[in-house]
Amino acid sequence: MELKVKHPLSKKEVKEIIREMSETFGEEIAGKMLNKKDRVEVAEFDKTTEILLVNGKPFFIRRKGLIFPLVIALYELSNEENLREWPRRVVVDAGAVPFVLKGADVMAAGITDADENIREGDFVFVVEEDYGRPLAIGIALMDGKAMKEKPKGKAVKNIHHAKDRIWELTVG
Repeated sequence: MELKVKHPLSKKEVKEIIREMSETFGEEIAGKMLNKKDRVEVAEFDKTTEILLVNGKPFFIRRKGLIFPLVIALYELSNEENLREWPRRVVVDAGAVPFVLKGADVMAAGITDADENIREGDFVFVVEEDYGRPLAIGIALMDGKAMKEKPKGKAVKNIHHAKDRIWELTVG
């Protein structure tokens, strides 16, 4: 399978993505992801999911009107940034890693830290605690504070993870 670029985004649409990323992560982090001079194109992954390419490289996923960085994009940022301190993070212990990489939802028992500002329904990213490498992105099934305090239950619905079809397509 190959990504088929449909069309470039207008400058107005790029500014809107920058605004959304600024609201989610803060202006400094958003600036490391995208700036208004970048060329952004839309490629269709499936009927509900689009991949946004920044200067020819897959960087964002757009699904149901929500935009979030791809795991591969976060992985590249993790070479210079400590994602364990970023907003919208969910940090998991080593025991959770193999399950998350196989597509399992994140269970509260495996969470060692989470951004307390996360609200149920938010887009989040999952990182492992030792090296801060991103494992997955997903939808929060509980608030960040509950993720840290609850001993059990599903905390994050896994929607894209390292080694899945989107990863294989975007790493290639």
